[in-house]
Amino acid sequence: MDQKYKRRIFSQIIILAIILGACNLPDESPGLEGKPGALYTEAAMTVSVQLTAAGIDLSHNTQLPETPAPDGSPAVVSTTTLVIPSFTPEGSVDATPEVCDQVKFVKDVTIPDEMDIAPGESFTKTWRLQNAGSCPWGIGYLLYFETGDIMGGPSSKDLTSETIQPGENLDISVDLVAPLETGTYQGFWKLRNVRGEGFGVGEYSKAFWVKINVVQGAGMMLDFNVRADEAAWGSGSVPVDYIDLGGDILNFDHPGDPEDPYVALLDQKFLEGGRISGVLLAAYPPRGAGKYIIGRFPNYKVNGGDLLFGRVGLSTNANGVCGNGDVTFRINMMLGGDPATLVTLWDWSEVCDDQMKSFEIDLDDYKGEVAQIFLVVIANSDSAANYAVWDSLSIRR
Repeated sequence: MDQKYKRRIFSQIIILAIILGACNLPDESPGLEGKPGALYTEAAMTVSVQLTAAGIDLSHNTQLPETPAPDGSPAVVSTTTLVIPSFTPEGSVDATPEVCDQVKFVKDVTIPDEMDIAPGESFTKTWRLQNAGSCPWGIGYLLYFETGDIMGGPSSKDLTSETIQPGENLDISVDLVAPLETGTYQGFWKLRNVRGEGFGVGEYSKAFWVKINVVQGAGMMLDFNVRADEAAWGSGSVPVDYIDLGGDILNFDHPGDPEDPYVALLDQKFLEGGRISGVLLAAYPPRGAGKYIIGRFPNYKVNGGDLLFGRVGLSTNANGVCGNGDVTFRINMMLGGDPATLVTLWDWSEVCDDQMKSFEIDLDDYKGEVAQIFLVVIANSDSAANYAVWDSLSIRR
């Protein structure tokens, strides 16, 4: 095939491709509907097929046929690159859209999975959740029961009266009652936004849950609120006196002057983080750094599987302000009334940081021992705002 003929074929192919592309532009056939860039792709494929049929390789720069000069000088080679235009549909977005409402599960604050609870026992399940979406949670958001065993809980309840920003944590509680029949029970819960849309943990919006074992001979072994009036209470200055309880004996549940030490059961108190309490044990030490308040509880025989649960923090005023309170919470145990056996089970320094501190102490190492448990609150400063509270303090099995 001579050069002139090749050039003619090449020119005809290019013209044909342009005509085909133009003819395809108004096409509304189902094969192209909803496919941005399909017209360009079809025209490009037509050119590609026909150029390939003519022996022209599109995988590299394409050399057009040599054209001899009229005076017989060496041919001039024209090199060109066929560029197929890219196409981005109007309004398309490359970035992955943010999820408005999503949960990250942080921890079980109370009632770990498969905890043993007595039939018919009331308990409070608390989850710590994080706002993992891009929208704040606020008034109108709900905690709701999705499926499983509701265990006397509500079908839904308000999630928060505050605004929980993305990335912030929230402790959410629900009051439940263990079924009367022994066995394993599990209830699944989710959140609902102001549009009535349910959402949960992670991109697949999974539920979070409470799971308990209802067994005979389990449940609440020692409720410190119930036994608080049986404890011996006193106050003094460090070092802590575990024998004479500081020398100044206190009457339980009889608050005195505003700056005098007292210990009492209080209800509906505002706590760090904005929560309103149920009944809790308030312990206000004498004012002054190094002053303390101490309580010694009656003998308790430790059994296998016993766990000591609770939360500590500071009470606030109605505006959530707890000032410059600064205290140390301490739990001690003495075995058989022997001071030489005194051990510290837990120690925690607390300031007003908008969070209550939860704890769990495994007592299995002391199984079979008869123990006395001491609760101590030490003032770390001269602040008048050391309003220390022990919340939901109990031994469970």
